Amino acid sequence: MIALQELSSKEISQIRYACAYLFSPELAKNNQFIQNLRLESLRSAFRKKAKQYHPDLNNSDAPEMLTRRQERFIKINDSYNVVKNYLSQEEYAQAGTLKKDYPKIIAVGGAKGGIGKSMFVSNLGILLSSLGKSTTLIDLDLGGANLHLYLGETSIRKTINDFLNKKARSLSDITIQSRYGPLFIGGDGSELGSGNINYLRKLKLLKTIKEIDTEYIIMDLGGDTSYNTLDFFLAADCQIVITTCEPAAYLEAYNFVKVSLYRKLNRIFSSESQWNKQKDTELAEIIKEATHTGSGNEITSIHELIKIIKDSKPKYLNLIHQALRSFNPYLIVNMVNAESNYKDVVTRIQDVSKKMLSIEVRYLSNFSFEYEVKNATNQLRPVLAKYPRGNFAKQMNRIIPKLWPNGM
Repeated sequence: MIALQELSSKEISQIRYACAYLFSPELAKNNQFIQNLRLESLRSAFRKKAKQYHPDLNNSDAPEMLTRRQERFIKINDSYNVVKNYLSQEEYAQAGTLKKDYPKIIAVGGAKGGIGKSMFVSNLGILLSSLGKSTTLIDLDLGGANLHLYLGETSIRKTINDFLNKKARSLSDITIQSRYGPLFIGGDGSELGSGNINYLRKLKLLKTIKEIDTEYIIMDLGGDTSYNTLDFFLAADCQIVITTCEPAAYLEAYNFVKVSLYRKLNRIFSSESQWNKQKDTELAEIIKEATHTGSGNEITSIHELIKIIKDSKPKYLNLIHQALRSFNPYLIVNMVNAESNYKDVVTRIQDVSKKMLSIEVRYLSNFSFEYEVKNATNQLRPVLAKYPRGNFAKQMNRIIPKLWPNGM
């Protein structure tokens, strides 16, 4: 669906022009048709037009006719990309669900240690398992792994480093069945340099993770903003940022959101991107210069970058807007007590993200720091296992409808 009321007259004209190529001039003038347009209908129209005009499917035509078909096909392809970029985020989510059911990958980050990422990951995994969902937890804090402690394991024999170092043939060889429900793949922070895996090993690891035979994967990320951590975060279907009410924590939470978005923009034409073949080196350089500190041309807001691209590379403006619309991380405020003003923390992060990054950060929940959390953690037991009907368990259960409003 396309929200015409939120668009400028120029953007609406672009959409009408594109719809005229894909459907008909009459339908292009119909606001109701455009507003109710679905991605599957758009794809169907594109396939039909592509079959009619694609030069490779009509290579028996005369050279002059082939040239006309090629020109027409280029306009049809451009029109498809224009309309697709204006579809709502909900439509993309639904299309993604139809295209790829499982596994659904959740990443939990925060750019600071000691804020409860591993505690949250372990308990979310236990909750999903209790709901009958096959769930695998992965400790990707490669330099400071401790997820196993929150699952009641003081030590583990096989870790993800064994896979990275080719001592284990597959991730299944190092997967452990926890006593509380979910499977988990542990990490090992004691190995020097374990957090600095190279680019190719990272790609291999991500590809292998996506092939795990499970319904849900939850990745526990390191408390930093290294490229590896950011790429793990961006590879997820659902991205969660955790903070506390301490200024150092929520400032780092915002910074984590910012650098994740910058990394996403810089990876638009990467080898694993769907737009790799459309790579424009000048645009890539513009984005790099604008988002890298110390370049001399760095921006203070994404709005500035949009203006630069609009002036110099307007063809790619919709691509940038699509990247922004597809990045809407969730926010959790952890360790809240009676003196904490968590609502103010949420408002600050949301407001500055909207103003400076042109994105929406969605508030997911807050978790209070109670006796049951501290007591269970000290005993190396998941909170949900020790207090299945406690307040923390109730708070955990309330996030499920928010994460999956259309059902799991």
